[in-house]
Amino acid sequence: MADKKALTWTELRVGVVVIISLMVLAGTILYIGSGGGSPWARKYTLKATMTDVNGLKPGAPVRVGGVEVGTVTKVDFDKTSGEVEVDMRLDSRVKDRVTDKSQAALGALGLLGEKAVDITAAPGGTPIPDGGYVKADKEDPFKGLLADTSESTAHLRRILARLDAGEGLIGKALRDEELYNRMVDISTRLQATMGKLESDRGPLGRLMNDQEMSRNLSRSAAGVESVISRIESGQGALGVLSKDEKLVADLKGVTSNLDAIASRLNKGDGTLGKMMTDDTLYKRLDALTARLDSLTSRMEKGEGSLAKLMNDPDFYNNLDGAAKDARALIADVRKDPSKYLRVQLKVF
Repeated sequence: MADKKALTWTELRVGVVVIISLMVLAGTILYIGSGGGSPWARKYTLKATMTDVNGLKPGAPVRVGGVEVGTVTKVDFDKTSGEVEVDMRLDSRVKDRVTDKSQAALGALGLLGEKAVDITAAPGGTPIPDGGYVKADKEDPFKGLLADTSESTAHLRRILARLDAGEGLIGKALRDEELYNRMVDISTRLQATMGKLESDRGPLGRLMNDQEMSRNLSRSAAGVESVISRIESGQGALGVLSKDEKLVADLKGVTSNLDAIASRLNKGDGTLGKMMTDDTLYKRLDALTARLDSLTSRMEKGEGSLAKLMNDPDFYNNLDGAAKDARALIADVRKDPSKYLRVQLKVF
């Protein structure tokens, strides 16, 4: 009796587990079939027409703003326009977001190229009623991208073919042995130059490897920095010049005065300005120098008294003798003036 009751309880538990599993499976199927939304949520239908759906199939997801809210229920040709009509079933909770300002386009789910329909959310427009049409891109943008990729690939193939044929600089570098040898020679020279830089013989090598020179340069840089700091602190003549505003103002005044003087000279004001600009004064000076030159020439030739005084010894000796006699006469007059000066007084 006890064994029969235990067996019945085991069967009951198994049955309950099977029923729960079937309910979970049914809910999962309904969830997947409803496009990720609740299987009991209210639905509404939208349509879109395209010229090329590029392999879009029923069951493909529909996304609004990147959120999956429905599925594609039908893909077939429109009997009136000849375009492809896509029927979609969406969750009613996005009805206010899919409006006449929304735009539908083909999208991709991943690298495998599975298609989906992407609708832009536009809450500011008028909601599209059940069974209405949403504006859509007529062609798949990925198709144009693939065409561009194919064209780029063909262009790359042409470039590789030209390189393989030895055309262009790179093609010649691949095919021309002389150019290759030149490049090898250049690389060898560069390697030799780098070797010289790494050695301590050349100046650049010493600069890079000599620690003493590096320390000297560092000390020089420190000295320059010290000089700059002294100037910035106002020490020394340059520091005073950079800091003393009165001195700077005086220098500006001097330069202004020099500018004014130069302006006056250019205008011909003053004696120096006239000397620079007046031809008359220049002609007078030129005539004076010509006369001085003529006088000097006459003196060198011995013409005139001054020239004879300079060149004739007899004339010089006579003048010198006359000067001596005059001095002797003056000395004698001073010694005995009565000898030369006699005054007679007569009374009538």
